[in-house]
Amino acid sequence: MSARNIVVGSKQSGSKGPQLRVGLIGDPVAHSFSPRLQQPALDALGIPATYELWRTPAEQLLVRIRALCQQGCLGANVTIPYKESVLPLLDVVDPLAAQIGAVNTIVNRDDYLHGYNTDAPGLLRALHEHGLGSLQADGMISLKGYTAVLLGAGGAARGAAFALASSGIECLVILNRSLERAQLLAALIQKSYECPVFSLSDSNFLIPHSSSIIINATSVGLHEEASPLPADVLARFNADTFVYDMIYNPIQTNLLLQARTMELRAANGLSMLLHQGALAFELWTNQPAPLEIMRAALMR
Repeated sequence: MSARNIVVGSKQSGSKGPQLRVGLIGDPVAHSFSPRLQQPALDALGIPATYELWRTPAEQLLVRIRALCQQGCLGANVTIPYKESVLPLLDVVDPLAAQIGAVNTIVNRDDYLHGYNTDAPGLLRALHEHGLGSLQADGMISLKGYTAVLLGAGGAARGAAFALASSGIECLVILNRSLERAQLLAALIQKSYECPVFSLSDSNFLIPHSSSIIINATSVGLHEEASPLPADVLARFNADTFVYDMIYNPIQTNLLLQARTMELRAANGLSMLLHQGALAFELWTNQPAPLEIMRAALMR
C-alpha cells in the first residue's frame, strides 16, 4: 500500500494507523518555517504524521532521496541547494517542474518518487490573495494587463518567471546583475510562451509602466540591510505598483520598507510559502489543505 493510500485510509476509518513521516531536504534547514506550517495541518486532519527537518550534506543526498521510498514516508519538500539536483534522482517529474528545471515537492506514490514544483502556482495564488489578477474558471490565475519586473535570474526567479509568463502577463522584465543569466532565462521562457521578455543588468534602464508588479527573487535583504532595487528607481513607479518580496524572514526587508515609505502596496513571501505549502500538502495527502489553519500557524 502506498503512503498516500495509508493517509486516506486512516482518515476515513478514524484510526490513527501507522506513524508517517514527511520532511524538508536541504542544507541548511534549521531556519525553515515549513514545520510551523505543515504540522498543524497534519494534526488538524488527524493524519498521524510528523514533519521533520532533514539537513542533508551533498554527499548524502542520494541516500536521503532513496529513503523517501521507505514505508510510511509521504515524501518531502526540497529547498536550497537541491531543487535542481534532485530531478535525475526521481522516477517521474511533473511537466511544469521539468519545464522550470526545479522540484520543491516529492511524493512517494506506490514506491515511485514523483517530483513537482508548487512554488510557481503558489506565487500566483499569493499575488491573487493580495488583490492582483483574476481567478479563471479552470482555477488558473490571470495577470493579463500587468507588467512584471522580476529581480534575479537564479532558481527562485526561474520558477517565478514561468509562473508569470503562464498567467498571460503583458510583459516581463528580468533584472539581474549578470545580463547573460537574465538573457538565458528570457530565452528559456520564450521557448514556451509568447509573452514579451526583456533582460537588463542596470536598473536605471527600467521603464515604469502602470499596473506593475515588482518581485524580488534574489537573496538580497535576507542577511543584510540592502535592497535589490535602488530607492530612486523604485520612486519612479506609479502609485498602483505592487512590490512583492519572496523573502519571508525577516518579515520586513529593506525593499519592503522602501515601498511602504513611498505608499506602494507591498507584501513579503509568507503568502507564497503558505500557498506552495498547501499545494504540497494536497499532493502528499490527497486531501484539501486546511488553509486557514496553516495561515494562523504561520502568523503566530
